[in-house]
Amino acid sequence: MLRDEPPAFWFVLAATLLYALALALWFLPVKTANDVLAIRVHGPIPDNFEAVRLRWETGHMAVTAAKALGFVSLCLGLLAIRRD
Repeated sequence: MLRDEPPAFWFVLAATLLYALALALWFLPVKTANDVLAIRVHGPIPDNFEAVRLRWETGHMAVTAAKALGFVSLCLGLLAIRRD
């Protein structure tokens, strides 16, 4: 729908790719850390708990950054549409 609007098209395409990146970032570091922590029900804390927690926190920050940049890119794409 935005092929005739090059600036808007590129901003919206970038937003799409950033949201896809956010999904991939969730599956790689965050889900793997969740899987490690979900195994522990009521038992001792894993030996590598600090590393797992750091991966979990860093993954959430990366996902949030990708989503925020995707939202900004989407807004810029919508604002770049010319109205005749």
